[in-house]
Amino acid sequence: MLRSLILSLLLLPYLASAKTLPATQFKSTQNFINKMVSEHRFNKDELLLIFSTIELTVADKSKKKTQKTKKPRKKPMAWDKYRDLFLTQARIQNGVKFWRDNLATLKRAESTYNVPIEIIVAILGIETSYGHKKGAHPTLETLAKRAFGNYRRRNFYKKELESFLLMSRENAIPPLAIKGSYAGAMGYPQFIASSYRHYAVDFNQDGKIDLFSDPIDAIGSIANYFDKHQWHNFGEIARPISLSSTHLKYAKRSTNKPKKNAKYWRSKGLNIDTDIPNKTKLAFIRLPQQKIDETWLTFWNFYILTRYNHDNRYAMTAYQLSKKIKQQFNQNNQ
Repeated sequence: MLRSLILSLLLLPYLASAKTLPATQFKSTQNFINKMVSEHRFNKDELLLIFSTIELTVADKSKKKTQKTKKPRKKPMAWDKYRDLFLTQARIQNGVKFWRDNLATLKRAESTYNVPIEIIVAILGIETSYGHKKGAHPTLETLAKRAFGNYRRRNFYKKELESFLLMSRENAIPPLAIKGSYAGAMGYPQFIASSYRHYAVDFNQDGKIDLFSDPIDAIGSIANYFDKHQWHNFGEIARPISLSSTHLKYAKRSTNKPKKNAKYWRSKGLNIDTDIPNKTKLAFIRLPQQKIDETWLTFWNFYILTRYNHDNRYAMTAYQLSKKIKQQFNQNNQ
């Protein structure tokens, strides 16, 4: 009785506003905490304490339900505008500097995983400007609000929240101390929690994995990520290609996994470069621009780049940035 009274008094400020409550007051959070206790042997009192620091919005059930109207789908940013956000001279120069400052580690990662140095550097450049912009959003709060709020991908975020708590325990990091992107990505490479657990490696061999402050572990982890996704050793990534109006239907705006080989595409009348062997599997993409779309012939490794971010614009940016960084690095070292 006394406990209930004390709890009611503590909740008075929240109840007065009827807008937010501590996450621990929601059944979905309580069920999640019980699951973490029973399945992973977390301390219930500790979980109740950390989740009580997070406030969730209370649904206003008094409002009449109105018929939902479909919002018009937002047109994605044109490829040329997207590309220009990342392919800047500053990002290229900083990539060259990061390469030079971490040369031995990058060479070791390349030889261990057969992923080119320039790809690793480009990913770090796009994700966090080589570690300078890792995000300032409390990750536990981000994931909890998406897991227990009115989000379309609630089940995904519940799994990520579970992975996050396991990750923080495995690496002895206080969960409330971790900050990342607005969507819950973390550290130098902006791994989500499940990726951190599956692909992060202790590349400096100091007995712990640290993607938040250790560029060595970050370099090895990105290379391991691509290796585990079956990156083809130093294989080609993409080539521009002109497609006739008849063949334009084969080029996808969404990610496109290579399934048919060059011999098949030649039989369809596509003008595939003669140096590409018949057995090589290929796919075609369209990158929408403000005027005329770009069309590209893509190899397996381009598809693997889209496993890091499922957007053709991202993968193409990583590829083109990697080429520019490598070119500048080689010029500086002639």
